[in-house]
Amino acid sequence: MVAATVSRPPANALDAEVGIVHLGLGAFHRANQAILTQQALAAAPGPWAISGASLRGAAVRDAMRPQDCLYTLMEGDGTDEQATIVGTVHEALFAPDEAELLLARLAAPSTRIVSLTVTEKGYGHNPATGELDLANPEIREDLTTANTPRSTIGWLVRGLIRRRAAHAGGVTVLCCDNMQSNGRTLRHLVRQFAEEASPDLLPWIDDAVRFPSSMVDRIVPAATPAMLDRAAGLLGLRDEAAVSAESFMQWVIEDDFAVGRPRWEAAGVELVRDVRPYQELKLRLLNGAHSAIAYGGVMLGKPFVADVMADPVLARFVERLMLDEIAPLTPAPSGFDVERYVRALLQRFANRGLQHRTLQIAMDGSQKIPVRWLPVLREARRRDFPVPRLIAAVALWLRFLVGRDEAGRELPLDDPLAARLREVVVPVANDPGALVRAALGLEEVFGPDLRQDAVLFRQLGDAVASMAQDGVYAVLSN
Repeated sequence: MVAATVSRPPANALDAEVGIVHLGLGAFHRANQAILTQQALAAAPGPWAISGASLRGAAVRDAMRPQDCLYTLMEGDGTDEQATIVGTVHEALFAPDEAELLLARLAAPSTRIVSLTVTEKGYGHNPATGELDLANPEIREDLTTANTPRSTIGWLVRGLIRRRAAHAGGVTVLCCDNMQSNGRTLRHLVRQFAEEASPDLLPWIDDAVRFPSSMVDRIVPAATPAMLDRAAGLLGLRDEAAVSAESFMQWVIEDDFAVGRPRWEAAGVELVRDVRPYQELKLRLLNGAHSAIAYGGVMLGKPFVADVMADPVLARFVERLMLDEIAPLTPAPSGFDVERYVRALLQRFANRGLQHRTLQIAMDGSQKIPVRWLPVLREARRRDFPVPRLIAAVALWLRFLVGRDEAGRELPLDDPLAARLREVVVPVANDPGALVRAALGLEEVFGPDLRQDAVLFRQLGDAVASMAQDGVYAVLSN
């Protein structure tokens, strides 16, 4: 019996027909789009239940199926915590094992939205250019064989091919990941893939498929045994699929849908004409600061974001990075109070209840840095605007790539470019100038332009040298 204090899903969520297929059934989706869809269905019934598919592992499916795909969402601000049972996910699939069922869902007339949270690296693209990486092994295999798709783009295009053949009508493809202009970027990637795989599909995509951009703002740490124990205490029974998140939640979507959508605005979702100002602000301030916190924390042996923010010197570094360097170089929506947003972010980062691991945020830096830091850095160089803390953050990443923290402990490198990064960085780890030259030569990350910037080269070299001589903490305290 579930504890009486736990919120139950409304009948409209439990009884709804599936109308959304979601790729990437991880904690982030279950703590954001799934709960907001449940809240929307509570206000207005409709065929908007979710069939969710994991593309990389079966763990989520195996946890959810024995409990009828119900799971608990834990929401807290560091003091109080609430538990809600979410019932909008009606199917949990593992794509490689259930390919035909997933492709049938993608092609079904009842499917009106295909949403995605597969992380930045899940799109098989070059984040520095926004182009499809035709050398990516999964992309290459999906273009040259008729096997079960391996890439996200391969699944999408295979589903769209079947959808057109079945005369199933239009569909909206809704990206919820941290990419600049994520809807436009995804549309471009899908068209590039289709141009190689099935060029005759392109007119149908242009006519029948919509790719609105969106921005999702909520901190969702990876599940831990301690969190699952807390969920069991609140719920009164064990839930192996439970997720936790902060209380704050924001979702902004461009209102451009092919064949309808849930009444998300009833759940507080903002429907706008252009999401770019919201997206850039969040990518640069929240995600950009998070990455700086992560690399500083990892290098200094601080396992959680809140540990970094509990140190006054490091908290001051993060605050000044956001207010003095990122905010002045980032356009904001009209009437938006940027300083208030920054102050709220600082409080959110300090939330000890989240237990958000710095090493988790530090993963996939080659995919994150081009969209979180480099647009600000390029604008700073264009204006000759000083950004010493942002330079220090890039230097932190380079030190992280070497593979040892300040105490000499070995660090893992979880990144799609891990082999190339280590190959380039490790041989020159003890030469700051050579290290910076080698790193800036990584066009997959820095593009072709930044390695030509002599001022940037000098500033970054000085930061790396100072960290090697005086230590990370001393540099961040300046």
